[in-house]
Amino acid sequence: MKVAFYTLGCKVNKYETDLMIEKFLKAGYEIVDFSDKSDVYVINSCSVTNLATRKTRQELSKAKRKGGIVVLAGCYSQEINDREKKLLNVDIVIGNEEKNNIVDIVSKYKRKESGVIYKVSDISKVKDYTPKNTLNKARDIRESVKIEDGCNNFCSYCIIPYVRGRVRSRDINEIEQEVKNLVKSGVGEVVLVGIEIASYGKDLKEDISLIDVIERINNIEGLKRIRLSSIEPRVLTDDFVIRLSKLDKICPHFHLSVQSIDNDVLKRMNRKYTREYIFDRVDFIRKYFKDAAFTCDIIVGFPGETESEFKNTVDGVKKIKFYEMHIFKYSKRKWTKAANMENQVDGNIAIKRSETLIKLANKYKLEYMKKFLNTNQEVLFELYKDGYLYGYTKNYMKVKVKGDKKLWGFQQEIELVEIEGDLILGRFCQ
Repeated sequence: MKVAFYTLGCKVNKYETDLMIEKFLKAGYEIVDFSDKSDVYVINSCSVTNLATRKTRQELSKAKRKGGIVVLAGCYSQEINDREKKLLNVDIVIGNEEKNNIVDIVSKYKRKESGVIYKVSDISKVKDYTPKNTLNKARDIRESVKIEDGCNNFCSYCIIPYVRGRVRSRDINEIEQEVKNLVKSGVGEVVLVGIEIASYGKDLKEDISLIDVIERINNIEGLKRIRLSSIEPRVLTDDFVIRLSKLDKICPHFHLSVQSIDNDVLKRMNRKYTREYIFDRVDFIRKYFKDAAFTCDIIVGFPGETESEFKNTVDGVKKIKFYEMHIFKYSKRKWTKAANMENQVDGNIAIKRSETLIKLANKYKLEYMKKFLNTNQEVLFELYKDGYLYGYTKNYMKVKVKGDKKLWGFQQEIELVEIEGDLILGRFCQ
């Protein structure tokens, strides 16, 4: 039997796809490419934007035309209504809490051989992190490790609390054991992921937080690097940053979920910080992490966003000079307060604002990379292709080096010599 996967959305979804893959492998399935003929097609969906849900439906249609059992899993499953259920051309629909039981559900469908199986829990009633099988084998030199699920912030534009539920933190001992297992199988870098990792521990009785998880993992022998996924700026307290700066494996790369750098827009978004706070935290981090890379998410065209408010975001970007920016045009989502706000911004205006920020992003990325030309940086090689090794520095610059495939998975000191598009050409130090 063969199974194919198509994953949309965040690193959490990718992690959960890996868990489902392990389940199918243990059950004797062969994993094939999604474009190949398969007995089962699993679309692990995203619903953070309208574009994501549209892409999900497109991939469902493609899979159904190929034949085989079509499974819709994940966030889109959590939001579809009774009318949409009838329109979906699928065989199985499972929610986020049911992913761990996907093999059993597929087996049940095979025995039934008729009618759609619909297994979607009320995610709002799930109060604890559901123990799942752990990743034991590396698929790459850099692997994600999920440390929590859910979000309590209820930003006015965001559907995620409704499809992922409230904050549920994973047991720290289980996290540590998974990282140890991955390191034993060859992983050099772990990325700590979750729906809102800054909230780790808020639901636990113990006095434990994100920094405690990072410090515990930093002690694991054989692990080379720890990288953080997207973080909410409020977690970056003085104590957090200072403790983080003492850890030798942490990557000086901070992906800030800022969304806007205008105070009025932030307030309408229900983001509980100000532009001044963002500036202060970036300045503080730079005192402890030399040449730290800052990347971010920004939404343009949020309801009511004026030209002057957008200009404040542009000015903020110019002040911080982010290494990379993920720019999203506001997407109206059901159940959210922003969907009913007045003064929805015209789509063409949002496109122009997006283009403005993309130009700035390209400019500051190039400026940042230029600073490191003719310097030596440690690169962890993640890919070998056509005679070249590809990898990332600790501060997340992509590097390409002509070399031997045997060096895949190794961390090497590389001289950075020339910029080529969005990466840097390097050579082995003499």
